[in-house]
Amino acid sequence: MIISLWLICHSECVTALTLTQQCSAIKLYQGGMSAPMIAKHFLVSTDAIYYTLRHHNIPRRSPSMNSAIWFAAKPLSYELKKHLTYSEEQLKLAAIMLYWAEGYKVGKQTCVDFTNSDPDMLVVFLRFLREICRVDSLRIRAAMYCYEDQNVIALTQFWSELLSIPENQFTKPYVKKQVAPGRQGPRMIHGLVHIRYCDKKLLRQILNWIDEYRAECVGGRVVNYTTL
Repeated sequence: MIISLWLICHSECVTALTLTQQCSAIKLYQGGMSAPMIAKHFLVSTDAIYYTLRHHNIPRRSPSMNSAIWFAAKPLSYELKKHLTYSEEQLKLAAIMLYWAEGYKVGKQTCVDFTNSDPDMLVVFLRFLREICRVDSLRIRAAMYCYEDQNVIALTQFWSELLSIPENQFTKPYVKKQVAPGRQGPRMIHGLVHIRYCDKKLLRQILNWIDEYRAECVGGRVVNYTTL
């Protein structure tokens, strides 16, 4: 009985797609489409697609390869401005240098994350995101850090107006306990703000620009971190 059911299912897989459809399915798979998507396209089961691949000795992609293809095909949430004026080139250079110094660049970070307490620096970097990268403004997030004796509501309003980011795009603030007076240096009177834009492709683009400027300035990395 079990063998009979297997033969029936096997026969259905064989006959689910015509030879022409099988060739088309293989081309779609090799072009990056997933087996479930191809199955939906031909209105057959996913097993029928996998059978076709096995039958024609087409190796299946690994999960990491599928993820890479999906990532490459994912539409951009931004649109880089192609032709920049001199002032826009200067803005881009300033923002990239700021991110090189104060942006998150290591680990498994998937978001552009620029942090500073200087209002002018934050304004410059946001201008770069909006005017040069032309990001989706609704995806910009801000996170504020401040001390417990500061007025969180007033600081949020200050940054919201200065940066033209609606308050509902601010995440929950981090409130630090009061630092005792001493050798702590000047306090951040307006707190500190993270500007985040979650798009891994934009983060990679900014890191590539940093590498390009690094190569122009110092010819590559001054220190080989892998040998430390």
